[in-house]
Parts: sequence; C-alpha cells; structure tokens
Amino acid sequence: MSFTGEFRHTIDAKGRLIVPARLRDELEENKLTLTVWPEGCISLWSGEGWRTLNEQLLSLRRSNPSARATVRAVFSQAHSDVVDKQGRISIPPNLREFAGIDRDVVIAGVGDHAEIWSPERYERQQQGVDEAGLGALFEDLEI
Repeated sequence: MSFTGEFRHTIDAKGRLIVPARLRDELEENKLTLTVWPEGCISLWSGEGWRTLNEQLLSLRRSNPSARATVRAVFSQAHSDVVDKQGRISIPPNLREFAGIDRDVVIAGVGDHAEIWSPERYERQQQGVDEAGLGALFEDLEI
C-alpha cells in the first residue's frame, strides 16, 4: 500500500471532498480515518495504516506528558468515514478549521498515508524542499 501523487480539489458547501481515484484504490472497502497531523494538515489513513498508527501511539509511555498529549490530540480528533458512491468523504468542521481549509485543498500522498492541506500552508511547507534541501534530506537518511 502506498499513497502517492499530488492532487488539487475543492470541498463543497456540505464539507465533502472527492478522494482521487488513485488514493481510493489504496483503501480497504473504501474505509478511511482522518485526524489532525503536524504542520497543520489533516492525515488520511487506510484501515491498515490506521491500525499501525494506533499500535504505535498506544505503545508510547503513558508517563510522558508529551506522549499523552499526542495520543489525546490524534484520537480525540479522529473521524472515520466511508467513500460514497460519488467518491466523496466528509471532512468535519473541526478538522477543516484545524487545517485552515475553506474550499480549495491539496491532497498529497506520502507513502503510508495521505495529507490534506490548505493550498497556502502546503506551498509554505514545500518552499523548504528545494534541490539542495532534498539532497541534504536524502544524505541524512543515508539513502
């Protein structure tokens, strides 16, 4: 399973977003979970990916206040949904507000999940990924 690609879409007046077909192909039974994610975007997880994330989060040390805050944020804001016959999901108002999303969105596949961004935040985030910066990232990863 691998979420890849970059897509630009709009959210309708009822808070619905069309999930790109390439991303829908990665979902088990068209089920997914959305939640808050670092840098101010919304993460989109398949069933398998969400189960893996659950295990990782629940294995964090409960005595660590930062770990508890992370677990609380991710689980309390999580929204499970099923892609409808028109290929749409609903994005709750609390998640749209968190991500600064009004109408236009960028959906970016990032391997084990996808991210839903406001175009402005996405562009700011991507500005730091130039050729030199990308090379340094790969060097740090020893790839």
